[in-house]
Amino acid sequence: MRLVADIGGTNARLALASSGRVQAGTVRSFRNADFRSFDEVAERYLREAGAPRPPEVVAAVAGPVRGGQVRLTNRDWLIDAEALGNRLGASRVQLVNDLTALGYAAPGLGADQLVPVVEGAPATGAPLQSLVVGIGTGFNVSPVLQSGPSVICPIAEAGHVSLPAGVAQALERRRAGLSAAFPTVEECFSGRGFAMLCREVTGRADLQPSDIARACEGGGGHDVAEAVAFYAELIGWLLRDLMLAYMPTSGIYFAGGVARAVLSSPHRGRCSEVMGRPFRIGTRTDIPVWIINDDAAALQGCARLSFVDAAAASMPRAGAGVR
Repeated sequence: MRLVADIGGTNARLALASSGRVQAGTVRSFRNADFRSFDEVAERYLREAGAPRPPEVVAAVAGPVRGGQVRLTNRDWLIDAEALGNRLGASRVQLVNDLTALGYAAPGLGADQLVPVVEGAPATGAPLQSLVVGIGTGFNVSPVLQSGPSVICPIAEAGHVSLPAGVAQALERRRAGLSAAFPTVEECFSGRGFAMLCREVTGRADLQPSDIARACEGGGGHDVAEAVAFYAELIGWLLRDLMLAYMPTSGIYFAGGVARAVLSSPHRGRCSEVMGRPFRIGTRTDIPVWIINDDAAALQGCARLSFVDAAAASMPRAGAGVR
């Protein structure tokens, strides 16, 4: 048996899993504000579920994992894998970033858990490569490598790379000097970046999140709608670079509130139009793109994760630090 958890800034969702699957009827959600630590949440869940102490715990956390520890980005919780294992009596505990957990879930997601954005033909020959792209409070990606039943999700820090030339050029075409406001990918493709871009494009410094949300839903003023459409176009330019960097021929999966809002909007066609333009080197452009539309998908990834695969994915790489 395995205890699996998806720990966000506001809520923690827990379940029991066995044989790589979340057990039906075991998913429960808790408000983090009601507890002093995640350890207390886990103990409450196990007590109320009448479950024995699980030998394994896998938790997806909204924050960077370093040395078996993670501190939540917007809550003063420090989660330590060793301490959590001792408290719960678990012999093996793995902490992973929540986007990495979605990477482990991606190969097993069904049509009812996905919303198509761009139709395409996923590659079927082994090894399979796909990519999870998270656009929410921040930005990052989770590469997914699959060979048979084995899945590895190498760590990445794609949000902190410089803005790709295609995105910068699109910003400059909109207004000279605009790209200087967005020096990195995350500063453009994140919740605050999205809001800042909409304000820059509309010239409305007082533009509210509610105005942007209405535009994503097909309402609001024409100027805000055009700003959202332009942001969707920028996602398309970004994806072109990500497609070349990671070669995700089995598909691209989007996660995060900003990605869902923009790529579910009537303006998502601007993204697919840019993506469909041919590359100079003849690389495929018919890669399918989906939105992950299942809030429990990270739990599925925690259930599927192999401790061997997870250790391989988190090994230090030459010339790179480890989160």
